[in-house]
Amino acid sequence: MSGNVKDASGTGMPGVSIAVKGTQRGANTDVDGNYKISVPDNATLVFSFVGYKTQEVSVGNRTTVDVSLAEDNQVLNEVVVVGYGTQKRQEISGTVASVNSKDFNAGVVANPLAAVQGKVAGLTINQTGSDPNSRPTVRLRGVGSLAAGSDPLYVVDGVPGVPIQNIDANDIASVDVLRDASSAAIYGARASNGVILITTKRGKSGRASVDYNAQFGVDMVAKAPDYMSGSEYRDAVKKFGFTLVNDQGANTNWFKEITRKAPITSHNLAFSGGTENFSYRASIGYLNQQGLVLKSGFERVSARINLDQTALNGKLKIATSLSLINGKRDYVNYDAFTYSITNLPTDPVYTKDPTFQTPGSISAGTGYFERLGEFGAFNPVALLEQTTNYSKSIEYLGNINLKYSITKDLVFGVNGAMKGSKQDGFFYISRIPKSAQAGLGTASRSTGPVDNGQSEDNLLEFTLNYNKTFNGLTFGALGGYSYQDVNFEGFNAVNNNFITDDLLFNNLAAGAGVSLGQRANDAVGSFRSNYKLISFFGRATAALNNKYFATLTVRRDGSTKFGQNNKWGLFPSLSVGWALSEEAFLKGNPTINNLKLRVNYGQTGNSEGIAPYRSLALVGPSNKYYDNGNWLPTYKPSQNPNPDLKWEVNENYGAGVDFALWNYRVTGSLDYYIRNTKDLLYEIAAPLSIKPLYPTILANVGSMRNQGLELSLTAGIVEKGDFRYEATVAAATLKNEVTALAKGEFIGSDKIFLFSGLGAATRGTSAVPFSLIKVGLPVGAFFGGIVEKLDEKGQFIFKDIDGDGKISENDADRDFQGSPLPKFTASLTNNFSYKAFSLSFLLNGQFGNKIFNAERMMYANPNNRLPAENTIREALTSPVRDTRTGAFSYFIEDGSFVRLANFRLGYQIPGKGVLSRAQVYISGNNLFVLTKFKGVDPEMNTGFATAGIYTKQQFPKARGFQAGFNLSF
Repeated sequence: MSGNVKDASGTGMPGVSIAVKGTQRGANTDVDGNYKISVPDNATLVFSFVGYKTQEVSVGNRTTVDVSLAEDNQVLNEVVVVGYGTQKRQEISGTVASVNSKDFNAGVVANPLAAVQGKVAGLTINQTGSDPNSRPTVRLRGVGSLAAGSDPLYVVDGVPGVPIQNIDANDIASVDVLRDASSAAIYGARASNGVILITTKRGKSGRASVDYNAQFGVDMVAKAPDYMSGSEYRDAVKKFGFTLVNDQGANTNWFKEITRKAPITSHNLAFSGGTENFSYRASIGYLNQQGLVLKSGFERVSARINLDQTALNGKLKIATSLSLINGKRDYVNYDAFTYSITNLPTDPVYTKDPTFQTPGSISAGTGYFERLGEFGAFNPVALLEQTTNYSKSIEYLGNINLKYSITKDLVFGVNGAMKGSKQDGFFYISRIPKSAQAGLGTASRSTGPVDNGQSEDNLLEFTLNYNKTFNGLTFGALGGYSYQDVNFEGFNAVNNNFITDDLLFNNLAAGAGVSLGQRANDAVGSFRSNYKLISFFGRATAALNNKYFATLTVRRDGSTKFGQNNKWGLFPSLSVGWALSEEAFLKGNPTINNLKLRVNYGQTGNSEGIAPYRSLALVGPSNKYYDNGNWLPTYKPSQNPNPDLKWEVNENYGAGVDFALWNYRVTGSLDYYIRNTKDLLYEIAAPLSIKPLYPTILANVGSMRNQGLELSLTAGIVEKGDFRYEATVAAATLKNEVTALAKGEFIGSDKIFLFSGLGAATRGTSAVPFSLIKVGLPVGAFFGGIVEKLDEKGQFIFKDIDGDGKISENDADRDFQGSPLPKFTASLTNNFSYKAFSLSFLLNGQFGNKIFNAERMMYANPNNRLPAENTIREALTSPVRDTRTGAFSYFIEDGSFVRLANFRLGYQIPGKGVLSRAQVYISGNNLFVLTKFKGVDPEMNTGFATAGIYTKQQFPKARGFQAGFNLSF
């Protein structure tokens, strides 16, 4: 059997896969599209190629079969979710990235953001350690703010402001990322940091189906801190001429004592189906993730139901969703990490010696060992085991979306949503003294909101959408109104001096602290606040002859958060696109299948950093005074008014190109952007010109610029018989610079030093700024002395930067030492398949950022901590004896790394009977890291004051392995 395969233009197609259906026999076409293959009688040939529709041909008695394959423009016709609607990929002129559920990262995904890590160029997701109760730092096109927050806006099924960290990833159909301001401007004053749209799975008409996904895994510490053992510590004390007092003869690995192997389990059961006019999908999920540290963990039960109904002869479409999430979080005191390292490895965890025993006992005659009176030598095992600290939360979201077709082209929509959350927190620390507690027993209970304090959020929106195609022009117009009402509230109570630990926080009245006056100022507390957002928005789209595209949007937001003089903000955007591949000089080109140029401009705002009432003059509690036998409260000014307070403004310029080459075998996009953020919010010293009532004021004082390139590239590298290999690259560059720190009468310092509050984590550094905000430098830049060498006594010899012949401890001899922000990020996703087997793995990395290793500064120097505390092994050979602290170049390291983030190996079991699909797999996370960084792990948060600062007070990073299966009935 032989033949030829051509495309629609009649050109022979090389590399087309031809398979004999039902067998493992196959072949590929040569450079001219010709093929030869041996076939049995009555065979059926299957012709397939990336970017073209698969075609099946029955051979019959023929010896020659020629085929013409039609283009499958699925890439271009893919429907992408945008704000308040959808668009075909071909018609989008902004910068929008999409990730479908089938492309999510492998492994147990407690936070859905982990499912798309490394999938979108310019989107970085970092997490220091593997605390199951911490959220990753998410940045889209760099840091966008100084104090107003830099997280994107999350929109779930059309509802903005939904906390997504607790959504079960099994319920998500797709994640669409609006990267530029022209795409995000439809969300106005909340879209400065980009918008991430989450679309959950919905039912389809047809046979009812049941899907069950289960995963079982275990996490372990990927790498432990490199601190000395008991024998090494004893040798070090002798080597450096110290005396070890009261050697207990132990060899305790304190870090190992507070950590464990942590199991993780996930289940999700979903039911879906429907008819022509009604469909449903309901699911219930369970996640139990123990933390690597004793008593840490996260447990979640989630339920969701999505219903879709068509009525009135197809004119009315009703989509409803209801979700409920019940969670329990067990927290740990991060001081335990400090104590696990500073405690001497020669001391035991438990002792029967009353000289070193905390009062009380854990068993007859045995108590926790502590060097009572020694600062920083508190028993970390006791701290964790004798503290109860957890929260229970309930989150709900219900929304209904109605669309009524007034005419074929005109649709009226109503979107309503109610979401809320309630969290109860419980805390009790035992009467056994440790960690500087006074032995009184302290308990508290609090009821209040979770996730930024939102307890009740009501949304009502109306839209009118018009779409019409005539004479090659597709025109769309959207107009809308939005009203959102958000309420916050909370309550807390605390007491101490309990006579027993048995009651914990279940009877706060049993504590004597209030009656003794020990909790007189903070025994109870409560708060309540509210803000409203009213918006008008519109969008116009046009596509002419599938060649020329344009989108114009505008939104006007009014918020009660803003100052009296700036109640309303206007946010416009414009983007245009030109499909060169549809022009006569490129149409039908065998190499270039799609080539589209895009240009965009837009403005968005950031109002998330403004809490309610921040523009008003406020009073707050002050000291109590004694009068006639009673202690009475007083109040004083606590905040200055700022009638000009407004949102931050993100002004974005960008240009990009989308392309598809070699019969859609290679697809991708390349974008360049400039992101100018103006009117940055920051708390500064109040100028005398406003006659301040309070020393500081929140004001719009600065500006910042981010710019960079973003590349997304997917290639079908190998397609031969049953073997496939596809790779996807997402890469981005970033340059960040602070461009101003003053506006009008509000003038910030020319250098704003950032005090990170690291005293508890690294004693001796609480008043030492390692980084700053300075015009001309990246935000959070490290600023310190340049160490040229060490003298014979191990003291730092600094560079004389100002050339005056002496070294100053002030700014004159300090300089920029590097940025905590990566200059380049990249990821490589690899997907292999062979018959029923599939293998995928993700490599990601960050490059060009610096990390200040505060741990080495304080614990690689024997003069700093020996013999009172343990130190890292580097202290045995380090020549440093200088005890001065600062962001010195000696301790600033390259933070670049490459990580094998995850892998998954799966096997597809053929369906049989009621079982339509079955897959089993094994997967892993954080398999290895390549880096020059000397600490435990180079992945640091890119938050604000502590960005890129590495200390010993870090939750350990996990390496996890899982096994699971997916079944469909």
